[in-house]
Amino acid sequence: MAIKPLPQTIEILFEQNSTFEVPKYQRGYAWEDEAIEDFIDDISGCLDLRLKGEEKNHFFGGIVTTPKDVPNSGRSNCEVIDGQQRLASCVLLAAAIIKAMRQIVADLVAKGGLNADERKAKAYLEETIETLRLTYLRYRDNIALEYVEVPKLTLSEADNAFFHAIIEGKDETSSRTSHERILAAWSKLQTFVSGVIDGYTPEEQATRLQNVVKGVLAIDCHVIFMRSDSKSEAYQIFQVLNDRGVHLTDGDLLRASTLEKLDSNGLRSIQNDVAKFWDSVLMYPANDIDRYLRWYFSSYEGKRPKSSNLASQFLDDRFKCAGKAILTKPEAKAVLKEVTQLDEDFARLQTISDGEWPYAGSTKITKWDRERLRLLSTHLDHTNALPLLLSLCGRPEKDFAAAVAIIERAVFRYKTIGNAHIGPLTKLYVDHAKKVRDTKKFSLASLRKDLRVLVLDKVPDSVFKPKLLELMYTSRGGNKYIRYMFITLEDYFQWYDSGAAGHPKCQDKMRVFDFSNTTFEHIYPRSAKTKDSQLEKVKNTIGNLTILGPTDNDKLANKNYAEKSKEFAKSSLMMNRKIAEIKNWTRSAVEARTEALAEMALKVFVP
Repeated sequence: MAIKPLPQTIEILFEQNSTFEVPKYQRGYAWEDEAIEDFIDDISGCLDLRLKGEEKNHFFGGIVTTPKDVPNSGRSNCEVIDGQQRLASCVLLAAAIIKAMRQIVADLVAKGGLNADERKAKAYLEETIETLRLTYLRYRDNIALEYVEVPKLTLSEADNAFFHAIIEGKDETSSRTSHERILAAWSKLQTFVSGVIDGYTPEEQATRLQNVVKGVLAIDCHVIFMRSDSKSEAYQIFQVLNDRGVHLTDGDLLRASTLEKLDSNGLRSIQNDVAKFWDSVLMYPANDIDRYLRWYFSSYEGKRPKSSNLASQFLDDRFKCAGKAILTKPEAKAVLKEVTQLDEDFARLQTISDGEWPYAGSTKITKWDRERLRLLSTHLDHTNALPLLLSLCGRPEKDFAAAVAIIERAVFRYKTIGNAHIGPLTKLYVDHAKKVRDTKKFSLASLRKDLRVLVLDKVPDSVFKPKLLELMYTSRGGNKYIRYMFITLEDYFQWYDSGAAGHPKCQDKMRVFDFSNTTFEHIYPRSAKTKDSQLEKVKNTIGNLTILGPTDNDKLANKNYAEKSKEFAKSSLMMNRKIAEIKNWTRSAVEARTEALAEMALKVFVP
């Protein structure tokens, strides 16, 4: 690689490089409160030691750049590939120090009749203000035989004017999240500088600020400066560096790459539209962005992306523009179409992963059908099916609902209880996600068949049943999968009790369980007043459990079986009425019911 890492102090970084320029297509200022507070803590820690006559070297991370020529100028202009957050924060700190110095000087001028120490402090501050300004804020350039001042740091197009208005003391109204972050950082840095000098005499204030400028920034605080003649190499480094705890998503890389390829006069309008959609896509939390990109890619491509270089795979397979410096207009329009689709599908993925129904104004699909999605996404914690579910959003609602119900039962058997390797199931999902998009008529039967073959192969009855029989209620919590099983068995009990013909089917969709408020009831009490030594041994097995509403649970409490049986007989739940048919509740009765529940589960939990 042409990149040579150079350790430099912050002052040297700014002195030896004329100007820095963040590409206009890069993301805006991203440091939130925690990141800027960490930055201030680091500066403050170095200063505290300085004031005690000690030194502390502190590493602030990396700055990755590539040269960018300026027409009619010979200055060293660096295009910032990574590190704009650090650079912008350093400039804000310098501006806050200059503002404080100017105020001290103004106060001394207003006072008049200065003593020798005050005159000395005033002279130092006036000279330092100009030095700081030409080091951190402005650069005096010679362009076409004319001397001009240009910004030392130029931010992205969305932030640059606002950023410079702020450090120049102008009142600006924020219009985007990155502006609010700049304002917050500016406020915190001004507060920090005020804390350094408040309560001290002018000469003491000058000395303390001198320690910040010529001690902390000039000696103590270091970065690794990396400059490469090759932009592709610079972006490789960009991918592996952390930006002060602000996670760099593959979306950030894709945004930068696609907008750069649209950076020509003939594509300016398309570039602006693409940038707007990327801004919408990148509003999601960083971890969600990477997950959504992977689900989206799998949904359309029918394959899982590799664990690394997702951005490169997107450029190859989705944007189809890898290796192209500037795109043609048709290619640019294709990129715009893809990013528009990303924006739409990210909203769908967020909806589905939150367990919310992705169809608006539904009247034909029951609340029971919609609840299947919540059970799958949030209670079974299963997101591997998202690529398939995203594809199915383009199908009629009834197909989506039927697929969710099939997947939900399969997942409980395959992963929740069977703990089979997720790889084959995930591959099945993405295979069918592609089929949904490539065929005009989706075959629910094909999905059901392939799921059934996989599930029964990896978790056959001989594996599934013993694992069910091992399930135990625990007072420490973690019983949600048992709760899910009971709710689902009750939903399908009427079908099972009628002979279990055909595929599992809920025959009464009018009743929908509130998962969180459905409680367990120990048929033989968990804390029985009169203990039965044999029942104590099986009291936490599934055969001794049932489900109730919260008020019913309180009503039954620790009553004996004879009293509970009367209530079970009046229950709206068929499984509870079945319990009431048992005359005596003994250990053998519990074991028989455990066996019966397991046998029912073998029929219900198949695609």
